[in-house]
Amino acid sequence: MCRLARIAAVLVLVLAGAPVLADDALEARVAEIEQLGISAHWRESDRKLDDLAPRLDELTPEQRARVEFVRLRNLGLAGREPAALQGFSRLLQQAEMPAALRVRAYTTAISIAANVEDWPRAFGWLSEGLEYLPDAPESAPALLGAASYLHTLVGEIGKARDLARQALDAVEATGDARGRCLALADLAMAEDHAGNYSEAEGWRRRQIDACQAAGDRVFVANAKYGIGKMVAAQGRPAEALDWSRQALAEFEAAGFAAGSWSARLELAGNLIALDRELDRAESMLLETLEYYRGQNTELAVAETERLLARLAEQRDDDVGALTHLRRAMDAQEIAERESRERRLAYLQVEFDTQLKEQQIALLEAEKELAALQVTATQRRQWLLGMGMFGLLVTALLLLLLLRHSSRERGRYRHQSERDGLTGLFNYQQVRKRGGDAFRRARQDGRPFTAVIADIDLFKQVNDRHGHAAGDEALRSLGGWISGIVGAGAIAGRSGGDEFTILLQGTAADAEALLQRLRERMEPITVFGQTFSFNFSAGVCQYDGSTTTLEQLIHNADQALYRAKHGGRDRVVCARGAGQPEAGPSGSLVVVGSGIQFGRHTSERTLSEIREAERVLCLVDPFALGMIHGFRPDAVNLGVHYAPGKDRRETYREIEAAIMAEVEAGRQVCAVFYGHPGVFADVPHAVVRRTRALGLPARMEPGISAEACLYADLGLDPGLRGVQSLEATHFMIHDREPDTAALVLLWQVTLAGDLSCTRLHAEPEGLQALVDKLLRWYPADHEVVLYEAAQLPIDAPRIDRLALADLPAAHYEEYTTLVIPALRVPRRVQAGA
Repeated sequence: MCRLARIAAVLVLVLAGAPVLADDALEARVAEIEQLGISAHWRESDRKLDDLAPRLDELTPEQRARVEFVRLRNLGLAGREPAALQGFSRLLQQAEMPAALRVRAYTTAISIAANVEDWPRAFGWLSEGLEYLPDAPESAPALLGAASYLHTLVGEIGKARDLARQALDAVEATGDARGRCLALADLAMAEDHAGNYSEAEGWRRRQIDACQAAGDRVFVANAKYGIGKMVAAQGRPAEALDWSRQALAEFEAAGFAAGSWSARLELAGNLIALDRELDRAESMLLETLEYYRGQNTELAVAETERLLARLAEQRDDDVGALTHLRRAMDAQEIAERESRERRLAYLQVEFDTQLKEQQIALLEAEKELAALQVTATQRRQWLLGMGMFGLLVTALLLLLLLRHSSRERGRYRHQSERDGLTGLFNYQQVRKRGGDAFRRARQDGRPFTAVIADIDLFKQVNDRHGHAAGDEALRSLGGWISGIVGAGAIAGRSGGDEFTILLQGTAADAEALLQRLRERMEPITVFGQTFSFNFSAGVCQYDGSTTTLEQLIHNADQALYRAKHGGRDRVVCARGAGQPEAGPSGSLVVVGSGIQFGRHTSERTLSEIREAERVLCLVDPFALGMIHGFRPDAVNLGVHYAPGKDRRETYREIEAAIMAEVEAGRQVCAVFYGHPGVFADVPHAVVRRTRALGLPARMEPGISAEACLYADLGLDPGLRGVQSLEATHFMIHDREPDTAALVLLWQVTLAGDLSCTRLHAEPEGLQALVDKLLRWYPADHEVVLYEAAQLPIDAPRIDRLALADLPAAHYEEYTTLVIPALRVPRRVQAGA
């Protein structure tokens, strides 16, 4: 968008805050002239200025300055920038002018200077105007917008964006509709120059709503022009054409010529991109080129020439295209030189500002040095004239130094005692101060309670929101704790996300304190992300049996452990070391995951897994993944298996791992595949050992592979009976199959494996199994190799084959051999 559109919006905005005194006729006329400058009524304000000219001498100096400001602003809108700039130079030199009016004058003068590319003057006025903002905060948005505009032109996009956001924040606070309109335009312009076309489009759409609410027709057109430009840059010329037409119509309706020329240029470019109305596009481009050459706007000239070259190329006019491209390159070179001049002017102003600041600092330093020299001279005179007085002064200085040293030592001591992130006591100080308080409480017979708390799922806070969010969570929780503990409590950060609170009071007092802490907590925001978190806590009150603070804290820590495994976001109270928790200190429940965990597991099993303090699993990968979804701390017992390793050794290791948790006093849940009581050595062993310790142990059943087998094969075990044996057991013991019943041989893959190290089938072992079965069954007797489906989407394996073909079949570790009945069972005869 051409710069004149930006200037028009600024001129409208800076007039909106002028006061009107209803009881003063001249003041009312001056205010009316200012108000007519809003939106598209500035020509009417010119006429009113002419009517007021004979009575200028009757105006006060402030009123004359306001009228002069409106006149100079209208000169800028009319395109008479040099005259406007000369007038503003005189106006800004006036000593007596209200700060708000002066800032508005600076804002308008900066925009006009930028339009004629008088960069040194524009940046110089910007530097001067910023000094008056503290005295005229209501005018800040307009000047910040002008500053954003200038920094956009010199390529300081980041700073331009920050300034525009400051302007937007300022107008959002005041509800100034026109200021919001302009601030949104500045943000869109900054994103446009940064090449962020999608973001710029979004700001332009918001600008339409804001400018329509403000009644600013010029800047509504400006926003539509901007959307068209951004849409075209994103490769949507048809949509861009519609926006350009709307912008052109609204610019012309508002009588804003500069905006109309910009819209014509964009409209012609979209027509060329769509290969439509090329004659119309050429006519608009030639008119636009003549206008921009008259304005000496080389960047626009270059863009127009490039579009003419593109049009010529579409018409196969290579000579014309080359001519226009050369002209575009010449204009672009001039535009780049002007851009460098803008950048140089900006850097010069920055340099001058820094130099001025350094000079001021140097003068202040010289002034301070001179003052010190005077003080030193006076001191020498005093020392020469009054020896005793000098001694007193020296003593006083020594006292001051000692006081300063004492303060520094106190500061360093405070830093050594406090956690740098939360401001609470560190681990060492909590233990030191807590030990003293604990001893006094024991001597005086007063209650004393330890609280250990930490943030639930703190690692997820870091993983999801970043470590800065984790630090802010710790800092906030430390602040909330500091705010709720009283003088009788000691609070500190023990390390990581764990906090310790020691208070002279009962466990009920501690729970009330933690409840106040929960009520104090609120969501926090870091880098635009808002999140909440909870905490769990363990509480232990001294009951006369605990001998040390460490024991008391350990008991509270164990209570915290139970709070974590009891579902988190809760407080659990413990008793002293000398009085253990009611009931057994450990327990065991063995549950079955079923063959398909998602379908077969019971609500009781899920509850046991959720509520246990420690969960250990020997299940298939799918079930393990689902369990980790709600118990990420579950232990995988499958790691004890290894190729070539004796399975009996593996079983003993798994048994030892489960018993170690039980003997540690924890509530343990062991999860096994299928039904844990079928062909399973470890579940029965750990139940027996737990009960032998006098601790509760029980087994919750699951759906076994045998139950799935009956369902999948459609067999009723009650029809002829079932004989169910492990394959190797059947082979090495003198067991005869009941041929009148259904016979199930489990783990047929491992048939004949006495080493307990093999995990695959061997033809020799299978042949030995077949040879034994041939004693009772014919070689062509149909048998079934069965494998239960582990996922609901899978089908079970049901392969029917002759008994003699078993050695050549395919086997998995969990394949089961099903041998149907060979004969009908005999009935017991009456009287037998």
